[in-house]
Amino acid sequence: MKTIKAFGLFLVITLLGIAVSSCSSDDPYESRISYLVIKDVTFSSDASSDTQTFSNEDLSNYEAKSSESWCSVTFVQASCQMIVKAEENETYDDRKATVTITDTKDPTKMRTFTVTQAQKDGLIVDVYEPFIVPTDGGQVSFDVMSNIGYIVYIPREYADWLSQASNTRGLETKTVTINVAKNTSQKNRVGYVGIVNSKDNNEVTWVEIDQKFDIVFSVDPQSITVDELRNEISFNVNANIPVDVNTYPDWVQKGTIEEVDDDNYIYKMTVTPFTEKKLSRQGTIVFENAAYFKEVAVTVIQNRLLYIEESEIEVPIGGRFGLTLRNDTEQEAVWKSDNEKVATITKDGTVIGVADGMTTISVTSADGKYTDKVTVQVKQANAAKLNDAWSKVLENGIVTSFTITLTNNDDRTIHLKPGSLYRVTVDGDETTTEKIGEDSVTKDLKSGESHTASFSSVAPATVSETATYSYYMVWDYNVDLQDFTYTATEK
Repeated sequence: MKTIKAFGLFLVITLLGIAVSSCSSDDPYESRISYLVIKDVTFSSDASSDTQTFSNEDLSNYEAKSSESWCSVTFVQASCQMIVKAEENETYDDRKATVTITDTKDPTKMRTFTVTQAQKDGLIVDVYEPFIVPTDGGQVSFDVMSNIGYIVYIPREYADWLSQASNTRGLETKTVTINVAKNTSQKNRVGYVGIVNSKDNNEVTWVEIDQKFDIVFSVDPQSITVDELRNEISFNVNANIPVDVNTYPDWVQKGTIEEVDDDNYIYKMTVTPFTEKKLSRQGTIVFENAAYFKEVAVTVIQNRLLYIEESEIEVPIGGRFGLTLRNDTEQEAVWKSDNEKVATITKDGTVIGVADGMTTISVTSADGKYTDKVTVQVKQANAAKLNDAWSKVLENGIVTSFTITLTNNDDRTIHLKPGSLYRVTVDGDETTTEKIGEDSVTKDLKSGESHTASFSSVAPATVSETATYSYYMVWDYNVDLQDFTYTATEK
């Protein structure tokens, strides 16, 4: 008996020594990662965790890294456990993560395992409002997106007029088609089709099918075009239900109803004169019965056959302005000025400013049916506000080159034309002026913009000690249809 007890005590001490040596040893480090029995993990779509236990293993040197953010792995040294966690899968696809375990004391040693998570169960019926089916029946189709089984359920009370088409079968078909028989009940009827989750019969998505009785409802014509004058338009309405006209352009006025027979009448409306300066305007008149979801949209187009694109213009005294006329009357246009002392008008529509003031220019078709007008303001044109700056280069007291900058300080745009540089020589009683350079500019200068002209070799060929020299620059420009000249003098 003592021998057995001694042997038992020796065995316990030996096992404890082995355990201690596995956690703390002075021998060279040997990774035990290859000895770990690691299992791949499979989760449902719910948030889940899995624990794997490695008895008597030192896990403090192990580090785990997941290839996907939804999966995480932690080690619990105290219990020698590895805990794998997965977040809820809210997608409709299976997903997989690879976990790599590395021994940080010997990074060349590593293990991998796979974590797989099932997809979220999904049954989505792509219908957001009831189907409307005519009296003669037909078919309605809708998409069912599913990664689980389902059945199409038609309650008994609708089975006499709703039936499933033969091409719809479980997961093999994404589109469900329902046959709708002709409605002979002479009243509106509503039926329902259920899409039932095969896993859970309590999960049902209902699709509503509304069928109407036969309705007579038409309007003719469905498009009408008139000119810019005041016009009466008429529509033939054929309907056995009440018809309302609540939608129409603000330039169309409601009119009267002229009865023809029980289901036919003429609906008259008035189109007001079109005075806007554009080619046409278009609107929609809607004949409808909201209770039966019926409507007919009629297009009304009103064209201007004669108009001036400009509403008002300014012309300087002596200036000319060509008006833009649109004439589709196939007639000659007749122009007239209300006050020819202010402005006149030519046969081709060119306004000529005569004196300060305001007048009206009108145009009329030869038959006097169509007309339009424009307001004309005639003003005296003023020169633009310009200034100049000079910079020069001197050699031995003589100017050899100039740079001249012209700036538009006016709020109007000017059209700058070529200019010339002149030198004035005064020698005793003799004064001579000579053009010594040209600026071939042709461009528009907006308000605040500048133009620079440079000239070299401006000194005279022979410099007289008794003579004095001065310079000036002359540009032509146009503003408000008037020509002006600007002279810049060296300062």
